[in-house]
Amino acid sequence: MQLTGIIKKDGDYYVALCLELNISSQGENIEESKRMLQEACEEYLSYMDEKSVGDEIRPVPVEILREFLIEDVEYVRPSDDWVYSENITFEVEALL
Repeated sequence: MQLTGIIKKDGDYYVALCLELNISSQGENIEESKRMLQEACEEYLSYMDEKSVGDEIRPVPVEILREFLIEDVEYVRPSDDWVYSENITFEVEALL
């Protein structure tokens, strides 16, 4: 299963959010944040499979995504010093 995550810097940490599963995690750097998100997603999918509730998995609601992307941003507009995060994709083992 291929999933998509987005990462943003939040204070001293990097916060990662999986769009398809509405799971988040954090790390002290981008690589740790990616790894922690992947592990959290794998654990979540394993749990959902174990409980046979895979059909209850939902993606990130738009209002949560909006809050994640623009929280603590005074002005959201492109400029010469505009900084943005890249999407990441990763594979997880899932039996769903």
